[in-house]
Amino acid sequence: MANADFSQKQNSTSGGFDAGSYREQKQPEQAVPLTPLQQKLTGLEAKLPAALSTRAAALALSVVVMLAAFLGFGSAKLRSRYNEVRKWYTVGVAADNGYNLNEELTTRMNTAANIITTAGSTLGADSAEVQAAQSALSDFTACLEAVQNGGKSQALTSLPYYQGSTMHALYQANEVLGSRIDQLYAKLQEQAADPMKMGAVQGQYGQFNSAATIIGTLKYNDAVYDYQKETGGFPASVLGSIAGVKEVEPFA
Repeated sequence: MANADFSQKQNSTSGGFDAGSYREQKQPEQAVPLTPLQQKLTGLEAKLPAALSTRAAALALSVVVMLAAFLGFGSAKLRSRYNEVRKWYTVGVAADNGYNLNEELTTRMNTAANIITTAGSTLGADSAEVQAAQSALSDFTACLEAVQNGGKSQALTSLPYYQGSTMHALYQANEVLGSRIDQLYAKLQEQAADPMKMGAVQGQYGQFNSAATIIGTLKYNDAVYDYQKETGGFPASVLGSIAGVKEVEPFA
């Protein structure tokens, strides 16, 4: 009987499991999410020529993008501020409690017209004082309408005190109108039986002067000067030009 060979034989089967050959597979790294700006820069970088697709180019591009964002935001902010400030002429500044230049100047125009009409009936249309007041009123009306229309008026170029600024021309026209109406009213008083009892024209003259008093107390000019300081330096002046912001003028 042959002796049994109980010695262990090495397993030569190639398909067997070898614990020593087992290695844990390396897990893929998780991608870090990009910010919207990084995504935009990545897309722009991909479109660059190979020679420019470098970190330096990406950095330069990021600077350009950030500068554009700054200019866009700054310009929009200045434009919004300008839209607010230019309304001061018609709605008034907060410190004036509802009073505004446009309303008071319109009152001056209307009451002056009423005084001139009364004077024309009393003194005659050919009176020197009536004609002078009517001429001043015509100039004042042209300036007022130019300001109300955003400074667009060709008629102002014929005025001796027009120097390119409609608001300044309006200020000058208002001064001249005040002087001419004062002279006209004084002439009416000369013709009256009692210069202290002038009837309806006296009330119109009172409103005319009251509007002038209110205009003199308005804080419009102070607010405009502060705004000019706020937007007159760098980079506000450059951003304002980009945004199409126009100058807001004082009534002076």
